[in-house]
Amino acid sequence: MEKYFLNGHKAKAYFQLPKDWEVVKHAVLKPEKTSASISRLVSDSIANPIGTEPLGRLAKDKKRIVIIVDDGARTTPKKAILAPLVEYLREQGVQNSQITVLIGTGTHHPVPDAEIGHLYGDALCRDVRVVNHDSRAADLVSVGTLKHAGDLKINALAAGADLLIAVGSVLPHPFAGFGGGAKLVLPGIASYECVRDHHVALMIAHGVFAGSGENNPFLKEVREAGRLAKLAFIVNAVYDSDDDVKAIVSGDLEEAHKAGIEMCRKEMGVRFDRPADVTLMSAFPYNEGPQILKPLYASNAVTKNGGVVILYADYIKGGFAEPLLGAFDTAFAKAGGNARQLVKDNTRDNKPLIPGLAMDFNSALNMTLLYADRTKMFLVSGDADKAQAARLGFEYAASVQDAIDTVAKRLPRATVNILPSGGVVLPVVPEGMQIQW
Repeated sequence: MEKYFLNGHKAKAYFQLPKDWEVVKHAVLKPEKTSASISRLVSDSIANPIGTEPLGRLAKDKKRIVIIVDDGARTTPKKAILAPLVEYLREQGVQNSQITVLIGTGTHHPVPDAEIGHLYGDALCRDVRVVNHDSRAADLVSVGTLKHAGDLKINALAAGADLLIAVGSVLPHPFAGFGGGAKLVLPGIASYECVRDHHVALMIAHGVFAGSGENNPFLKEVREAGRLAKLAFIVNAVYDSDDDVKAIVSGDLEEAHKAGIEMCRKEMGVRFDRPADVTLMSAFPYNEGPQILKPLYASNAVTKNGGVVILYADYIKGGFAEPLLGAFDTAFAKAGGNARQLVKDNTRDNKPLIPGLAMDFNSALNMTLLYADRTKMFLVSGDADKAQAARLGFEYAASVQDAIDTVAKRLPRATVNILPSGGVVLPVVPEGMQIQW
């Protein structure tokens, strides 16, 4: 009997399937590796940008250069990208005092001072100013109006920049289709109200799903925000299926992003022709509380309505925070057994489930409520317990094999999809399989 596995941060979880379970798709990705260092990839990319003038020309005579960069919740190799990027600017005659690194926290908490050097580089932090964005700051600056997000207010440092650069990652994203690009502006450096209104209005709109590009209204408004903010240059990492950087794309916020998207689709796209009764997946490479719920889109996209999803998350950094668990308690109480209707009503009324809560928490709440309404979900993690899983809408299992054995008692015959690295699998499905809420 063949033995399968799901990837983890600490260890792979091996398991066997019941003899009457049929594997529909085993989504094992074969990464295309590069021998080049991240520093070399960055240097080559910014010297040959897509859709813009060379960065050196853009930086000429600029006095206030702001580089927006992901916070600690994202996997972007921030230190490895920022070092050669800042060095390149210095070679163009830019002084350290003219550079500010702005941490695009969106509506997250600020990165603690004790972690900033580790994430962005001690040497860099000594040489240039590194600042957290605050989505509720009193000095945010209005730079235009968006159809759904309304008044686009952004960080004052970014609004006052002569040159605005963004450093991020192109990875499948359940709403924007793909991360990176102008997402460092919206939600990265926007006001809480702007992020809230944008996310609530569009997260279950038609065309909004992981892998969706040109016809995605969520992504379209993100790019509009980037243009209004005068985002001039992006530097985005593209990954292989082992979560290693395979390329860097640089240049125009849309054209360079599109190039990164095509690379991502080629590396991570997997064709699924029919949904299965059961989907087994890992959350890899995600390891943050609400972030590990993101790959649930991939599993639900390839699982039958009323089916079963088994999620393996062997490492949850810091565990599930009580505010997140409490928010789920409140959300399930509000739902009163009809989660789908609650989410639809809040979207119609442009209200977050939990006002004031970070929007990634709210987004995780909304989508997990919808997924829990659509499928039965199991959580396998040594960093969570049965009570915590239940509060999140999951049943708990001590191991992947235990979860399978439990499901097999109800489904002795079943079809199954296996996603060893669920966070980097991009399901490519026929239109008829796309989930519409």
